[in-house]
Parts: sequence; C-alpha cells; structure tokens
Amino acid sequence: MNPSTVDSAQASSRVKADILAAGAVCWRDGHEGLEVALIHRPRYNDWSWPKGKVEPGETLPEAAIREVKEETGLDIHLGVPLPTAEYKVGGNNLKKVFYWSAQVRGDQVFAPKSTREVDEVRWFSVAEARTKLSSYADRDQLDAVEKFADTEALRAWPLILVRHGKAFPRAKWHETEHVRPLLALGTRQAMALTGLLGAWDVRKLISSPWKRCMATLAPFSAATGKPIKKASCLSEKAGAANPEKTARYIEKLLEKGRPVAYCTHRPVLPTVLGVYAKHAPKRVIEKLPTEDPYLKPGEILVAYVRPGPVPRIVEVERFRPIDS
Repeated sequence: MNPSTVDSAQASSRVKADILAAGAVCWRDGHEGLEVALIHRPRYNDWSWPKGKVEPGETLPEAAIREVKEETGLDIHLGVPLPTAEYKVGGNNLKKVFYWSAQVRGDQVFAPKSTREVDEVRWFSVAEARTKLSSYADRDQLDAVEKFADTEALRAWPLILVRHGKAFPRAKWHETEHVRPLLALGTRQAMALTGLLGAWDVRKLISSPWKRCMATLAPFSAATGKPIKKASCLSEKAGAANPEKTARYIEKLLEKGRPVAYCTHRPVLPTVLGVYAKHAPKRVIEKLPTEDPYLKPGEILVAYVRPGPVPRIVEVERFRPIDS
C-alpha cells in the first residue's frame, strides 16, 4: 500500500490510511458463557486479536478471513462488524484495522501457521480477556462483542444484496433486454466476487433470471457448488410492474433467517432498500444508499439481521471487488 488515500474497493467509500489491516474477534459458547480467542505474539510479548495487513488485490473481508486462518488455524465466516481501530505506527503512518465478530462452531483446533509469529492461542472468558489484552484500545472490540451478545445481535446472519456487474450499454443493445450480457469488466467483477462473498456463510443463491444477474453469481456458484435459484420478481420488468410483489419477496427473505446472497438490477434497488428501512433503526437507515445508482456495478450491500420472530437489521456494510 502506498502511504496515501487507500481505495478500499473493500469498502464503498475511500479510506484514508497509510496501512490497511483486518481481523476478527472469534467467539464461541463456552461451558460458562461467552468466550473469545486471543493470540500471543512472542515478538511483542502481547495478547491481542488476530489481524494483519491487506495484501494487493484483497478486500478487507478476505484479508480478515486469511489472517485469522494464518494466525489461529480457524476457518471462520464473518459476523456483525466491530469498531475499527486507528493508530499511528512507524513514526507517523496511520494504520486502520477493520474487525468483525466470527462465531467458531465445532471442535476446531488452534494451529497457527508460524509459531514465530504466534506461539499461543487460547480461549478466555470476556472478563479474563479484558485483563489479558495488552492494548487497552483492544477493549473497544471486546465491549462491542459483549454488548451485541446481550441483544442477540452477535448472532446476526448476513443477507447480501448484489448489484450485477457492468453490463453491455443499454443504448447500444438491440436485442431483448433480458439477454443483455456482462461486459468483460462485468465478468471480472463477477469472478472477483467469488472471494468476497466467500467471507460470509452464504447458504443459498438467488437471482433475477435475466442473463447479466445470473452471470454475476455464476462464478461463486461454480466455486461452491451452490445452485442459483431464479426469482422472476427480482427482474427489472417484474420490479417495475409489481414492486409490491418484489417487496413481499424481500420480506420473506428477512423472515426465513437463512444466509442468502441475491442479485438484482439498479431499478429494483429502491424497492429493496425501502423494505430494509422498515426493519432497521435510524442509525442503520442513515447508512443505506439514497441516490441513484444506489450501488455500483458489482457492488454488494451486506445486511446483518438479528435472529428472532421480528427481523431487525442491526448493521449494514458495502463492498465491491477490487476490479470495480
């Protein structure tokens, strides 16, 4: 990274930082309550969260997944985002570290890639972790995890809205609209989405049946073996003719409580975002895009939905692949 404004194709806006990094607070349900994983770095003789610098071509979520794997051996998916850390290193270089929560299920064993980098990983109760963390600032993420646990937001699941990749210009297309394809850039965006979408526990893929939307999810479908379900109400034509039906479909996705990534078109986005606004507090509504085109081609919006009988969106984030 050059010491300048860093384009976090990873985030929807530009992030001013000299060094960009990502990590996660891994947690599990212990015998006596919530537990979090801390790493010990012999070089610094400190206890901290697993994290590391973003590599060229990576998005922030991908970097978080990779760094946690390298420093703990854990395979994770991202949960609700946590406070970002910001501090100076190496003199006057501004470093920003983006964090997420990550639930660890099953009997995974700690296995750091390099014991020279990380020589110990241990589970601690929240109270123990608060005293064990070497940096006082790392308590910000711990406090957020504890707060989210109290409201069940820590168990929020991802509903991922995908705008299809860059398509052949509408004005130059002389065939039927539903077969208008992606441009070469759109295809690269679709391929890059494979790594980005893999950062979350996506269990189902849904798309407008139109060619450019199906093609946007096709690489991720091929990489994961998950089929793409076609939903006609997500197409441009259906969304314009009967937006109420489209809105009802989005409501059902929220109610089902199953991690899903779904792809649709720019003209459909106001209907989708309108449904989201009905299920979110003011601070989250203020983060939703309000102006056309809402999302850029190939960009995603991740809504974290708190489980329960009444769907509640507790946070949203926007990302786009590096080629966008």
